Amino acid sequence: MSAQVPIAAIVKGALDGVVKAQKAYADWSGGDWLWNAPEYFSTVFVAQEIAKLDGAKYVTVEHGARAAMKDAGAIGRGKLHHKIRAGGRFDILLWWADESPRAPIEVKCQVTGIEKIKADLQRIEKVVHRNKKDSSFQFGMMIIYTSCRSSNGFSATEILKKRLENINADCKKAVASCAVKMTNSRIYKDGDSAWAASAIVLKPDAN
Repeated sequence: MSAQVPIAAIVKGALDGVVKAQKAYADWSGGDWLWNAPEYFSTVFVAQEIAKLDGAKYVTVEHGARAAMKDAGAIGRGKLHHKIRAGGRFDILLWWADESPRAPIEVKCQVTGIEKIKADLQRIEKVVHRNKKDSSFQFGMMIIYTSCRSSNGFSATEILKKRLENINADCKKAVASCAVKMTNSRIYKDGDSAWAASAIVLKPDAN
């Protein structure tokens, strides 16, 4: 059996998925950027790139949260926290080779600040901590796309760099019980506009 896929490879695959989604949508639409596309468009590209990675894994999309948590052994005792939104779905669910869930993954486009992703981050936080001694969940991940134009004397690149720095700092505050690692793509420029993708990995604390 092939080895499990390293988290770093999953992060790279997810970022590659967003980059390919941006290029594809621009090609298909005659120049529109990804923020104009429905979010599931990006989700499919991200899932596809993760699925291509070498190593043992499975990938499903729009997977029911309660079913995923049951399969992961993450239900445990007591009522599930409302932030888990157990009746909803995860955009992408990454599985171990033994067919137990490894990571819930959410995808969001045109993120300009923490507010658009805060609920999803806190959902992932609750999921990866739930019954964690017995749960197969190893981590969770938030994939974001963001773009902007130059404004108020600042270049689009400068604006995006600052935006991503702020999101990173705010993520660590919003999900303080997790170890947070944010990995950004390079910033892609086009005239007075620019865009970038980022993968935010959340791991439960060791306590």
